[in-house]
Amino acid sequence: MILPKMQLTEINGVELEILDTGSGEPVMFVHGGMGDECFAVLAEPALANSYRLIYHHRRGWGKSELPAAPVSISQQAADCKAVLKHLGIERAHVVGQSSGSVIVLQFALDSPDYVYSLALLEPPLPSVLPQFPEFGAELVKAASLYESGNKAGTIDAFGQAVAGAHYRAAFDQTLPSGYFERWVADADTQFQFDMPALQAWTFTPEDATHITQPVINMSGADSIPYFREVYATIQKWLPHAENFIVPNATHAMLQTNPKAVAERLASFFSKHPLQAG
Repeated sequence: MILPKMQLTEINGVELEILDTGSGEPVMFVHGGMGDECFAVLAEPALANSYRLIYHHRRGWGKSELPAAPVSISQQAADCKAVLKHLGIERAHVVGQSSGSVIVLQFALDSPDYVYSLALLEPPLPSVLPQFPEFGAELVKAASLYESGNKAGTIDAFGQAVAGAHYRAAFDQTLPSGYFERWVADADTQFQFDMPALQAWTFTPEDATHITQPVINMSGADSIPYFREVYATIQKWLPHAENFIVPNATHAMLQTNPKAVAERLASFFSKHPLQAG
């Protein structure tokens, strides 16, 4: 696919790249640890033909301005709100994958009037990670490669840890060419800003009681055990959520099976139309 053209816009005092395409009910996508990760799903007809799709590169990703200091999850949630306000959108369906869904959860807590529904694609809940030291060890390996200056090795190790050993063969089929090089170029953002923000973030069962909007909880059929436990935890903490296992997908659902994700999201949105809220 061709790399979509995004527009640089001043949001909350920084320049962020924004993509605003299509018409219909607004749907905001929030990426996790890869700036290109939503491009394939945004092109799927189930969404592209029926919805107004909003996507921005978070601070430090793509051509968006690199933070001058660490940026909290709450600040990134505030950026989501500011993007919607800039576009004249008062509320939207909001979708996040991995750390993007962490931001979506915080956005729903901080600005519930803006978040009409949530789609959570395996948010890395801090309470679950200690149960899986082997996954933590994979992240430590990636961090060690980063500290040694091997950014390409860092991103490859991270990709294998979260999406499996053969992730590149899958991504090659769905993402714009050059995605790996762009991912490597954003390694500083991932390891200097995003990971510390995630480590400082908390989300408890009590916090979950404040999420009253419609929710769909999604997990990849081939996700590693850590992320399957995240999916199970969301089921427990948000009992009103719809639950869906994405076939032929790893944790990187948006990259490995964008068609199935898009079709399930469209079905979910149609059951919870904005005009009925």
